[in-house]
Order: sequence, then structure tokens, then C-alpha cells
Amino acid sequence: MAEWTTPSSPPVPDGLEDLAGGNALVARLLAQRGIQSVEGARPFLDPVAYDPAPPETLPDLEKGVSRIQSAIERGEQVLVWGDFDVDGQTSTALLVEALRELGADVGFHVPHRERESHGVNWEHLEGYVDDGIGVVLTCDTGVSSHRPIRKARDRGVDVVVTDHHDLPSRLPPAEALINPKRLPEEHPLGTLPGVGVAYKFIQKLAEGQNLTEGTRLRPTDYLDLVALGIVADIAVLRGDTRYLLQLGLEKLRETRRPGLQAVMDSANVTREEADEEDIGFRIGPRLNAVGRLGDANVSVPLLTTSDPGEASAIAGDLEELNDRRKLLTAQVFEAARKKLRWEPELLQTAVLVLYGEQWPAGVIGIVAHRLTEKYHKPTILLTSASEEYAQKQSARGESGGKGQEALARGSARSVEDLNITAAIADHADMLQSFGGHPMAAGVTLQEAKIGRFRRLVSRSIVGQKDGEEIVETLQIDSYLSLEELTLQLAEDLRQAAPFGPGNREPVFACRNLRVSGYEEIGSDGGHLKVTVTGPKSASREVLWWNAQEEDLPDGIFDLAVTVSTNVFRGERSLQLTWEDFRVRRKETGEETGEARSTEVIGHRGEGGLEDTLRALADRGGAQVWMEARQVDGVGAKSRLGLAPCKELVLGTLPPSRSVLEEALAACEPERIHVVGLPPATETKEGFTRRLLGLCKHAIRSGKAAPLPKLAATMGHEERTVRLGLQWLEERGQIQASETGQKLSIKPGPGSGEADSSLEQALEEALQEARAFRKYALRGEAPLAERPAAK
Repeated sequence: MAEWTTPSSPPVPDGLEDLAGGNALVARLLAQRGIQSVEGARPFLDPVAYDPAPPETLPDLEKGVSRIQSAIERGEQVLVWGDFDVDGQTSTALLVEALRELGADVGFHVPHRERESHGVNWEHLEGYVDDGIGVVLTCDTGVSSHRPIRKARDRGVDVVVTDHHDLPSRLPPAEALINPKRLPEEHPLGTLPGVGVAYKFIQKLAEGQNLTEGTRLRPTDYLDLVALGIVADIAVLRGDTRYLLQLGLEKLRETRRPGLQAVMDSANVTREEADEEDIGFRIGPRLNAVGRLGDANVSVPLLTTSDPGEASAIAGDLEELNDRRKLLTAQVFEAARKKLRWEPELLQTAVLVLYGEQWPAGVIGIVAHRLTEKYHKPTILLTSASEEYAQKQSARGESGGKGQEALARGSARSVEDLNITAAIADHADMLQSFGGHPMAAGVTLQEAKIGRFRRLVSRSIVGQKDGEEIVETLQIDSYLSLEELTLQLAEDLRQAAPFGPGNREPVFACRNLRVSGYEEIGSDGGHLKVTVTGPKSASREVLWWNAQEEDLPDGIFDLAVTVSTNVFRGERSLQLTWEDFRVRRKETGEETGEARSTEVIGHRGEGGLEDTLRALADRGGAQVWMEARQVDGVGAKSRLGLAPCKELVLGTLPPSRSVLEEALAACEPERIHVVGLPPATETKEGFTRRLLGLCKHAIRSGKAAPLPKLAATMGHEERTVRLGLQWLEERGQIQASETGQKLSIKPGPGSGEADSSLEQALEEALQEARAFRKYALRGEAPLAERPAAK
């Protein structure tokens, strides 16, 4: 189970609630996501109010467009070289259809996963060059294809690369290399996937429609394809990427493409209601299946045909491949779990690296993703490379050639804030090939080196965390009662959609529930529909996906859910999805709602408080809460890591009543031990010294902790930490900015003086924390008697 955290609560800007349709919860969610004004909210909520970045902002785009324009004017053959995942399929279809509309002589090639793998390969490109193509236009690939691009250039064929994958240390000799990773990190085009780059390319190309007579190229006609690629590639929904998805979903709901209509019908998607969830869980997997288990070249005619008959036939083939993909995925997942039961030591590394000689290469990426979700650590699944694939790798020689030893190929998936491609790249010298982006990668290496690779890539991931333990966290946006989870709430939340990386789906938690019934659902009974009942007897049904190996909570528990709508035969209904739970206690009877008594034991008069704390920490079932203080031999948790327990030990005391009450609601202890060591941040000197040290670490590492975590580390309220950051900034020691939950800390100019009113406000906040700790130490705080959690 994850460590539950709650976000900071910045003030809601004036007018934001009205803009959110009068829903205070939605307005608060927007503020938590860093929206500081109504002016900032409008382009987030309404794409009409967003000002997209010009296509030519992308480096080399104008140069690449010029080369394709000249190819069209001179009648040169253009070859679009794509990739076999959904991003690559949609990019290829978009470019092929648009270039045909402009009168280009255009063909396409999508590599076969098993025979060619990702990227441009000279073995196939050479045949096209022999046939007389004039220019190659890549999409969603090419940034690392040095050898084939060089050979094509030597044969007089230009290559224009459009891609979005991480840049290699040396760029290939392309005529133009268009990649948003060449832009500054926070640029509005910086998170575009391959299909987004292809769309920007066509936008610019459309400005020159005088290339041929009678062309009526409208880039917006391709936004349905753009939406598919953005969601399927799990692109970060920021800037133009979010904007294009908003427009693309509107286009998808009214798509006139027979191929997409047929796939949606096969997937039981209500076209008029299609959203990012439908793409991610229904449409995308069917398109991906052909790339994983078949030949993805068929996806281009599927997405571009105007013939419903052809579309229906291809969609039927995809459905069969998808059924096979599900079966193979289940088999490999079970094989991986069995391997972990036999060799549990494999779970002790920071990266889960598993090898199965016969695992189908087409599904190991899906299984890696499922294992990442289950164990919350980066996962790399490897299988034996086919002889044909190994020969192709050796022939490419892009990694220097490693002889004829048996090769393993694999797919990697990661968790948020851990860059798996960077960790793999740290050990490029021992690899045959690799490539990807922070959340996913592909890799090929000698089978004999798998053990060493496991150790080294794990060491790199540990380095990214500065030695900290990788802890799964779940951010709870708000605590609600079951009665507050309604269809109206689900519809109001859609204002903040689409959801995904960079704009995660809100998660809500309900306290003090019990299971009152359940039924197995799905063709294999692998999912559960659980009925939960709250303290006031309200009930809701919650869907728990892939729950066949999970145990239902026994007794009273808290439940985290996401809230959405379901449409079936035209009827809309509330859909709750099970995310996580934490058991509070065994159920001994009906909840009465009356105050509950907790035994409080003080230890201040015992002398040797650190020894007392060690003795208490050794007790079974005791949980130590301590912030801004360390004691040798004591494993303590901050407020963010507290879980239900019988005994809670207050190693240090909380800074305020609100922090205390949230912690007690999370723990529900039967007994509280009050030790009350002073935190290192109690005085202004200690507070500012520790905060400056944490800021310097953030500057060195390039990563600042979110404000709630920083507040827990400091042992203070978030508002006090904000004052401390402002104080350091005015003194010229740092530059700090806050966007939603994210902090950015940079070096300051080095000189300055804090305003006297700010200094006084910080002193008063620290004094309030000292006063509350003193108050709590006397036993007057609401420890023993407190109302039942609502």
C-alpha cells in the first residue's frame, strides 16, 4: 500500500470558483495545480483561450519544411519512416495523408517489431534508396539513427528527422532534426510526442499550399490522430500538448475516419463521449496490438482509408490480435510473478530486472508496466533476442558491435521522478543499443551481462534518489464522505480534464468504511465490484481492477478512489474506481459516531529521553512520529508516512493543532506515548540554517521536494516554510517559486536584506509552533478525547 499524502492548500484566487461553475472543490483543485488567477485558469479550462506556440519555434522545423516543399515541387519520392507503437502509427498516417493532399509522391515504412525493432535501419532503407526515393521524413524516430542517415546522405538522399525521444550525446547528420527536446525544459512545446511534432510540421507546411493547385489541406482534420498519439504515448499534458489533446478529443468524438469508427465500435466506445480513458484503455491497446504481434504497416491504411469495408476488415484483425495480446500478457505476468516467488532476492534491488528466454517481445513492455505499478519500482523485462533480430543489431554496429554472443532485448518502464533511460545510459558501454525517454526505454545487451546490468542500473536509480528509499506515494486531493461522491461531482470534475501526466486525475479518500458485499466481474473474474458502506449507512459500488490476487480489507478502513462517469446505452452513471486502502482496525460493532478515548502516557519525567524513545520504538506495533530530529537506532516517520497503528510515539511534537489532528485521524491509535524531544528547527537560527541546507541540496541535485514534504522535513506548517523561503530569498540566498505542489529552488544573487515585517511574521510563526508544542507537552492538547473521524 502507498504512503498517503495531502497537498498544500494555497488560497483560491478571487473569481476562480465562479469560473469553475460554482464548484468550490474544483476551484481548490485548480489552485493546488498551480493556477494562481482567473487569467491563468481560462486557457487551462478552455482551449479557445489558449495561445499556442508557433510551429517554427521548433529547431530546424522551417529547414525541414523547406526540404519537403522542394521535394513536392520537383516530384521527388518522399518516404515517411515511422514506428510501430500508437504514436508512430498516428504520426505516419498523419504525414502520409497530409502529403498526399499536397500532391506529394509519398510512400511509408513502419518497422516490424520482431524483425527490425525501433529506429531507422539501413538494411531496409537501402532498398528504398535503390528504388530512387529523394528524401526520407521520419516520425517518432530517427534521433539516434546515425549510421543509416549517414549512409543515405552518402547516396545523395536527405533525411528530415521529426522525433521526440531523448537526445543522444551526438546528433546524426540529418538535413533537419526537429525534436522538442532541443528546446528549454519548460517550453510549451517541450512535451510534444511524435504525433505532436508531426502535426506542427504539417501546420507549417500548410502555409505553403500554393505548392500544387487545388489543395485544401486543413491541419485540424488530423487532430483526432493527434489525440490518440498523445494519450497512448503518455505524454505530459502541459502547454501545447494539453491544448492539442483538448482539441483532439473534440475531433475524435465526431471523427469521420471509417477506421477509427470501426475500432471504437469493436471496443464498445460511445463515440460522442470518447475521452482520454477510452483511448488509454480501449482504442490504444487495439492499435498497439498490431505493432506488438503483427505488422503495424496495416495501421496506416486503417487510419487513412475512406472505405468502411476495408476499415471493418482491418479492425476485425486488430480485435483478434488484441485478444491474443491479453492472453500472452497474462501468461508472461504470471511467469514473472512465479520467478519472483522462486527468487525473492530479485525484489531487493532498486530496479526490478527479470529475464525470460521465451517471453514474447511484443508484450514484455505491457507486463513491465504492470509490475511497475504493483511493486512501485522501475522494471526492465528481458527476453532472448531472435536470431534475425540479433543479426540486424550486429549489422547496424551502432554501439560498436559486441561480437556474436547471445543477446537479450527488453523493455523498461519507470515511476514518476525516476528517469529510467538516464539510468540505462549511465552504462551504455556495456549495451548493444538503447533508447527512450524518462518513463520508458528499450535496451539490448548480451545475456551474460544481465546480472551486472541489474546491479549497475539499480545503483544509478539509487543515485537519482540521493540514497533515499523509493517509497510509493498516493496524493489525496480531498477527504470526502460517501454521500459527497455523486454523478454531479464527476461531471464537474471533467472541467479540469483531460487527465494524465502533468495533470493527474484527482484522488479522493473516504474514512471509516466497511465492505458490505462484492462480486467478481470480467470474463475471467479478474476484477471486483465492491460495495462499501460508510458511518451514516450510505453505500457505493467501487470497481477494483485486477484484484484477483488481492485481499479485501477486514474491518474498518479508509478508501482512496477516483471519480468518473460511465455511459451505457445512453444512460450516464457514477463510476468509482478503487485506488488504495488502509485498514484502521478490526470491526467490533457498528460505528456509534461518539467520541473515542485514547490512553495517553507521558514520559518527560523519565530522564534519558533518547533511551526511552529507543525502548518504545522496539515495541511491537509501535509507530514513531518524529520530524526535524534524528535519534540513532530509531526508525521514525514524518506526518506523510503515518499509517493506522495501535501505539503512536510522539518523538517530537507537531507544530499545530491541525497537523496533530490530521495525523491522529490517519493513525487512529489506541495509545499515545508523549516523549517530546525538541526539533532542530525550534529556534529561528536552527530553522533557517536547516532550511538553507535543504535549499542548497535542492540546487545541487536539481530537484526540490514538494512543499508538503519540505514542511514535514522541517517539522513545521507549510505557511511557516513559505515564510522561511521568502526570508532566504529576500536575503539573496536563494530564488524560490512554487507551482502547485512543485517547488523550484535556484541560487540567489548573494546579497539582500529581509523586510522587517517578513522577519516579524517568521518569528511569530515559529513562536506559535513553540507555544503549541509546550501546550501539547502539558497534556492539554486534544489527545485523549477526540471525535470520531468523519
